[in-house]
Amino acid sequence: MSKISVAAKKVGDFIKKNAFYLLILLCIASVATIIALAASGDFGGETDPGAEVVLPDPDDGGNDEKPDEPDKPDQPDQPEKPVLSFVSPVSGTVSQSYSDSALVWNSTLGQYEVHLGVDFTGEDLSVLASEAGTVSDIINDPLDGVCVVIDHADGYQTRYCSLDENVQVAKGDTVEKGQIIGNMAATRGSESLAGNHLHFEMLKDGELIDPLDVLVLEEK
Repeated sequence: MSKISVAAKKVGDFIKKNAFYLLILLCIASVATIIALAASGDFGGETDPGAEVVLPDPDDGGNDEKPDEPDKPDQPDQPEKPVLSFVSPVSGTVSQSYSDSALVWNSTLGQYEVHLGVDFTGEDLSVLASEAGTVSDIINDPLDGVCVVIDHADGYQTRYCSLDENVQVAKGDTVEKGQIIGNMAATRGSESLAGNHLHFEMLKDGELIDPLDVLVLEEK
């Protein structure tokens, strides 16, 4: 028998006799290796144990883009508010101003009283609509005479009194600014001694106001 065979036989006999102890040593070595790897955190991966941990931003919605908002439907054009510009109802001059506090002398009635309108006189007797509107009433009263009442936009109303009886408009008519509605006369019984004139009143939202605060006149 050769020396190699003798040596191999001795090793084999040694393993057979000490197999139990060798198995225990292998188990101990394996456990030690696992504990060492667990303590170092190195399990063969590429993660750096000292790297900073970055948490996701809770406000970050990711790469999802918000859907485009639907186009709003076109809003209808709002009608433009009419711009009012009241003009003188006659081609003449002011003969009596508005007065709601100080009393003025009324020669026809022979007494002092307030004067809640403006009186106009002139050679041209034509009376014009001071602004566009709708004829809401035509009145024939002994004290006020023949009156045409016109309603305008924005709560305005104008009254044209002491006209002659041949008015040129009817109730419900739509009139334009500057349109002739009648002629000055002396039908206003409470001012008959004033002769042919126009007694002109203006209201805003149902309240009488001084027409000269609103009218556009060349000379007040």
